Amino acid sequence: MTIQDFGAIGEIVGGIAVIATLIYLAIQVKQSNVSTHRNMYAQAATTISGFWLTLAKQPDLYRNFTTALRDPDSLAPHERDQGFLVMDSYLSLMESYYLHNIEYGEEISQQRWGRMLRRMLSLPGGRRYWSERRASFHDEFAAYIDETALGDEPSRRSADLRAP
Repeated sequence: MTIQDFGAIGEIVGGIAVIATLIYLAIQVKQSNVSTHRNMYAQAATTISGFWLTLAKQPDLYRNFTTALRDPDSLAPHERDQGFLVMDSYLSLMESYYLHNIEYGEEISQQRWGRMLRRMLSLPGGRRYWSERRASFHDEFAAYIDETALGDEPSRRSADLRAP
């Protein structure tokens, strides 16, 4: 074997090593993305759970929120506004979660949150809230709400709003 043969073999081995390294790196990046996505999902779920827990610990706020959804006209304006501010916070969380799910293709978990949103927004105050504040949300999320959460006739079961 000549030195040129050894050089050619070295180039082939080097090329294979580069390809193997690229494959390894691609696998590592994919695993890292999956791990990051799972962490973001867990963080979102924890944030949403914390939101509901905080609301449950404040009876007056919870009452204003649920009444604002069921019968907003029965509240004083400042109470209705307080209930709608809770909806602002919740829908802002849902908007972030939705945009994240769209990026990562999490359709199953998005279906769950869609059902919760449909339940809230199908109530009289939920419909009123959305008609008054739709413009403050990202266009893609607003379209999702319009199609998914408001697209069907409201269910009779949604009138009995329990803890989400």
